[in-house]
Amino acid sequence: MKYTKYLLSAATVLTYMVAVDAPQGTVFAQSKGMLPEILVTARKREESLQKIPITVSAYTAESIAKLGIDDMSRLSDFSPNFSFEKFGGRRGAEGDTSRPVIRGQSNILGEGNASFFVDGIPYSESILSFPIDAVERVEVVKGPQAALFGRSTFSGAINLITKRGTNEFRNRITGRAASHNDYEFNVSSSGPVVEDKLFFFAQARYYDYGGEYKNELDGTKVGQEMSYGFNGSLEFRASPDVTIIGRFGYNKDDDGLPATRVQDRFANNCFLGEARQYFCGEIPEFKTVVLNKSGLLGESGLEREVIRGSLTLEWDLGGTGYLLTSNSGFTTANTTFGNDQTNLGDPIGFAGGIFTRVEDQDRQEWSTELRIASPEDRSFRYMVGGYYYTRDNERVRRFPASTTIITDFGLDRVKNIAVFGSVELDVTDAITARAEVRWQSDEISLHQASGTVLRDTFKELLPRFTLDYQVSDSTLLYAIVAKGNKPGAFNTDPSLPSFARSADEETAWNYEAGAKWTSEDGRLRANVAGFYIDWQDQQLTNSILVMGTPISFISNAGETEVWGFEFEGNALVTDNWEIGATVGFVSAEFKTNCDPVQGSQLTGFDCVSDTGIAGGSVKGNQTPNSPKLQMSVSSTYTQPVSGDLDWFLRGDYAYRSKVYAQVHNLAHTGDRHLVNLKTGLQQDNWKFTFFVDNVLDDLTPSTIVRFADLGNLNIGPQANPAQDNVPGSTVVERGFLVPLADGRQFGVTATLDF
Repeated sequence: MKYTKYLLSAATVLTYMVAVDAPQGTVFAQSKGMLPEILVTARKREESLQKIPITVSAYTAESIAKLGIDDMSRLSDFSPNFSFEKFGGRRGAEGDTSRPVIRGQSNILGEGNASFFVDGIPYSESILSFPIDAVERVEVVKGPQAALFGRSTFSGAINLITKRGTNEFRNRITGRAASHNDYEFNVSSSGPVVEDKLFFFAQARYYDYGGEYKNELDGTKVGQEMSYGFNGSLEFRASPDVTIIGRFGYNKDDDGLPATRVQDRFANNCFLGEARQYFCGEIPEFKTVVLNKSGLLGESGLEREVIRGSLTLEWDLGGTGYLLTSNSGFTTANTTFGNDQTNLGDPIGFAGGIFTRVEDQDRQEWSTELRIASPEDRSFRYMVGGYYYTRDNERVRRFPASTTIITDFGLDRVKNIAVFGSVELDVTDAITARAEVRWQSDEISLHQASGTVLRDTFKELLPRFTLDYQVSDSTLLYAIVAKGNKPGAFNTDPSLPSFARSADEETAWNYEAGAKWTSEDGRLRANVAGFYIDWQDQQLTNSILVMGTPISFISNAGETEVWGFEFEGNALVTDNWEIGATVGFVSAEFKTNCDPVQGSQLTGFDCVSDTGIAGGSVKGNQTPNSPKLQMSVSSTYTQPVSGDLDWFLRGDYAYRSKVYAQVHNLAHTGDRHLVNLKTGLQQDNWKFTFFVDNVLDDLTPSTIVRFADLGNLNIGPQANPAQDNVPGSTVVERGFLVPLADGRQFGVTATLDF
């Protein structure tokens, strides 16, 4: 078996390092020689991680800092069967390329199959620049979460819980300085405004990154990133029974051109006899980019402003234990993204640099939820609620430094109404049965610039059934059956033909069983989960030629079968030495699917390949952008130096197997090996760390995208036979878009609490 050596390595690691649901480094001794309890809110109430019958990877603020995590893409390196690529920095316009993948359920265009939430509020904007220093905990909840979290969570949900104030004044200053002109500064403060009544939390951040890769055209660096922002909350405890929490966040991004490059048509090595050709095998690493910055006339890169706010009410009705909760919030984001769409220099001499483009995007979303839950101390418990959500997204493409619109993608609108509830019964002192259900109506519409409105409604009943058996105080067994869905979608490019204008709903049934165990002395924890997913009509990307130019669109595939397992682990070997490991394996294979492109519509082929050849079935292939195997191992050793001064040494290793660009499983990234090292000194109120990230300087890209080599259109007045890789071709040939990975980096961080 191809992955045998990795699985054997994982088994060896797990023999000596007992698995735990809090990933490596998440937990450190709360009292000497014990792992602390971690509380999560994945089921809309506060519960112990080891008592909740759901697979959740929970990361506390402390563990995030120890891992050196500064954005969500890096967190996914250490969570099994969860991947989230960082595509060209914080790129948030031109398609929102970065999407979370949980348990092999991937997609390339459209909404992600898993969704991000901030304090339970949907967050559709790019999460990559969200200030991690303001986060108290991250919960990666795996499996369909529609019953409680709502739409677009049929493979899982990632919830970021922000920090809150307390009765104790706390202040913190953190700073980082690293190679590639990487600097970050955070300051936060929390405490009481009125003791026992009103509490505040405030956090501010400034971040600047100089970029790593050189642009061959002008010798400058690309990939620069700059962000600043503010986050805060006020918590008012009006009475022992009523709590009101208001939260606010503002973030501004100003990034340069993303470090991306297209592997051009001349690298194609298979299907050479076909018009568009292809590349088979591992995409090589690139050390430079070729981007036409001057053609963007001062509008190169990304500018984005995000404002979010939420208001939460928790009311214990008359002190009876019946809890009424209201949670409402909004997010607005305005984005301008200017880029060389060829990613190959879009030469000024070639038809005036016709592929330097600027995209403007305006996104607004608002949601509100109201629910009531019965007292938790009863053998029969229930919860009922209602939900309303809207999102408007407008996007246009224009020439640089101009208001002349090239493409108006129209107004993409979503309205979601849902009612949901759950019932839970303690069948015995050890066995609990739970049923959850959500009915929702999703209305999607596309308001085109021409005045035409495309509209569709998707109604669905989404259940989840859970049975758990608390064998002992230290051992939990559970089983889950759940249904998830993602509503249909409209393709916004107005040049697409009618048959490519929309995609239907996709659904999945998820079957899961797991076990959680904690040793009696509290030094070891072991969690494991296995799953099987029956996935129908998944929304994947396709490509069609419109007047010789390729345009990507969302279409429905066939049937996919997914199965896999997960281990997560931690152990306190001694009071000074903690080790941990995670392993995730997923097989996500197409059972009935093909890649229908224009040929199937025009010539009547039942199934065609990417190159247009009849009979292009992809049965048995892995879903794109989905690694089969992920593993991580970590070790932290702490040694007292003097008094309360400690020295520490930490190492983290993360492995991710290759991911394919598309359903054909031809072009792929290759395997990635990430090694991070940290050492430093710490006391109760300060910490100083020296780190080396990506010690091996592994430049394997996080993903690749099937693209086109726009350096030669091969059609019309732009045709250039001298540069034609396929003599006589009248279509654009294949290329592959590659985000350049972050290389080795040295740096220091410092934290002061007072």
